Amino acid sequence: MSDGNFNRALLPKNELTAGLRAGKAQMRTRAERAFTQTIEQYLPHLTAQEREQLRESFMQLLRN
Repeated sequence: MSDGNFNRALLPKNELTAGLRAGKAQMRTRAERAFTQTIEQYLPHLTAQEREQLRESFMQLLRN
């Protein structure tokens, strides 16, 4: 029988933290998509390899 004390490790994770992580992931995905569309629209002369290099560079900047 419980005496009113509880183990905090048994409680669910903080919903705020999970929500922030989900929001960051969603915004990262949107930023990547917008960047890819911008490259395709304004720099159509780039090769697929050059576009991929730019996208990887952009994603690296987002991670920092």
